[in-house]
Amino acid sequence: MSLRYKHLLSPLQIGNVVLKNRTLYPNASPHFLQGPETFPAEGFMTFYTNLAKNGAAVITLAEWANPNQRKVGAADSLRMQSFDMNDPSVHNYFSQLADDIHFFGSKIIVSAMMSMPAGYRFSAGGPSFPMGPMGGGPAEELPVEKFEETIATFIEKLKMYQSFGYDGVSLGVGMYLSPGFNRRKDQYGGSFENRARFPLLVCQKIKEELGEDFLIEAVMAGEQHNGYTLEDTVAFARMAEGKIDILQLREADVTLSHPTGFTFKPGQHKSILYTETVKKSGVKVIVEAIGGFQDLDEIEGYIAVGKTDMIGMARAFMADPEYIQKAYEGRGEDVVPCLWCNKCHGTMSAPWLSFCSVNPLMGNEHKLHRLVQPTGSPKKVAVIGGGPAGMEAAIIAARRGHKVTLFEKNDYLGGQLLHGDYSSFKWPIKRFKEYLIRQLGKTGVEVKLGVRATPEMIRSGGFDVVIAATGAEQNIPDIEGITSVKTWNCVDVYGREKELGKRVVIIGGSEMGVETAMYLAENGHDVTILTRQETLAHDASPIHYITMAWVTYDENGREIHHPAWERYSNLKGITRATTTAIEEGKVIYMDAEGNKHTIETDSIVLCTGMRPRQKEALSFAGTADRFFLIGDCSSVGNIQRCMRSAYGAATQI
Repeated sequence: MSLRYKHLLSPLQIGNVVLKNRTLYPNASPHFLQGPETFPAEGFMTFYTNLAKNGAAVITLAEWANPNQRKVGAADSLRMQSFDMNDPSVHNYFSQLADDIHFFGSKIIVSAMMSMPAGYRFSAGGPSFPMGPMGGGPAEELPVEKFEETIATFIEKLKMYQSFGYDGVSLGVGMYLSPGFNRRKDQYGGSFENRARFPLLVCQKIKEELGEDFLIEAVMAGEQHNGYTLEDTVAFARMAEGKIDILQLREADVTLSHPTGFTFKPGQHKSILYTETVKKSGVKVIVEAIGGFQDLDEIEGYIAVGKTDMIGMARAFMADPEYIQKAYEGRGEDVVPCLWCNKCHGTMSAPWLSFCSVNPLMGNEHKLHRLVQPTGSPKKVAVIGGGPAGMEAAIIAARRGHKVTLFEKNDYLGGQLLHGDYSSFKWPIKRFKEYLIRQLGKTGVEVKLGVRATPEMIRSGGFDVVIAATGAEQNIPDIEGITSVKTWNCVDVYGREKELGKRVVIIGGSEMGVETAMYLAENGHDVTILTRQETLAHDASPIHYITMAWVTYDENGREIHHPAWERYSNLKGITRATTTAIEEGKVIYMDAEGNKHTIETDSIVLCTGMRPRQKEALSFAGTADRFFLIGDCSSVGNIQRCMRSAYGAATQI
């Protein structure tokens, strides 16, 4: 074992149970791994088995057995897995999954909901979901005399999972502790000690009925806005001694617990403050920090100095299918950096695919046997373009034993990823770009910077394969005056923002346009965005990203999610606006009602989309026996599509 991460990789004993290392994969199921099957299908089984193969010590699987899910669920839950646990043959698959995970020495626990009896909810006036059938509705407060029945029903469900080979349960306790949810007026509500009484009773009963070796992970935020304090959390941990095994402590709200480049910087993990505080109190409970962890050296440091016992990670395992293997080999610098884009969390519109922006294997592991061809004889490969697609194709081809030369016309690598060097919130992009460049060197790819490849050059070079990754260029819209007035494009303003005037108008309100506006606003410009769409950043991921990047609270303590751009007082967005003309120092647009408006400006930036450099790419067709178009020069997309097309092309050689 590498001494570099000896604390992270050291076994952890909890009673008679031994975990092979200090990592836990939480309740984080990719949303579209299977179709209408009422049992775990091959894609689902493979994904979770591979987590164990990758090295996660504990893997959490949500039960997903609500019969109403596909009737009244939201857009994504309508298409997610839904298991029929009333069918005994479905149990076979859950037993097989547990057995597969145990094959790799990992443990599996179930994230299970404790439903109330029909017609009841735990607390009068509190929310019904997830404590009752999906969809909620009027219900009476659960009387104390029904507690025993409710807990017994829950324990019977856990006994079923235990019979499948499951090693424990992950139980959300934070809602019981929250005065916003738990509004009971009896001995189970009111004071914090009273609010803690019911979940602790449940955990005690689980231990009594399922045995000391059936692990209990209690999940809660380390503190809540207008709810409970960190001191209360320490008090709960002390009360929970002997009743729970692992205390998972999350950030205070749903946005911070799914951190992005907009909401945190490397090393800024508030959950570490929570776990460290509990550990310093002397409480005898294993504590687990979660939320935005991936850097192996950082994690090793936290565990080594005793700030936490375990780390919960989902995106780290999704981004790199060899994450823990690289830890054992002491190769933290080779871990594929997560972009924290949260696209793995799911989408609210088609296509209904589970994917990772930086890992083209995710969602495809079970079908690689029919997607990826065996490596043939070594080939001489030319890659034209050093953006993310070109770099990934070169890396994969080189790893497959081919001799690769990459040509990049600029004196730097990265293509459009270059903007990550400048925006404060785009540090994950910068880190990913640097990772790709580093891997190019490690795989032995010959990189020729400042060399504009020509078809004649490639033809005379004797290459067997050419991969064109020439990228995309700014789309110039048909706007009156656009050719007679100086304009900038989105990519070119990065690093040159001082050349722009104080007042800037950005034409185009896509995610790229909005992020450019935020970058310029950060640097002191007064920015106005004009977009024909109904909203800004209409093409952005709607889940835990730019459109819900920070939180405030209403008078009842409920979270209000705000888009990232609302933090900037010098940034204004005008929607349903059609730019009709550009003049020197002016932009004219038409609003939704057909009224004309004029904005005076010092600089104009076009973020009106990109178009593939297909003509340049196709000029290399016929210069070798095999030819591929990948990335934006094939079809303008994003990092995820670039990585997938690059991997697909390279694995056909």
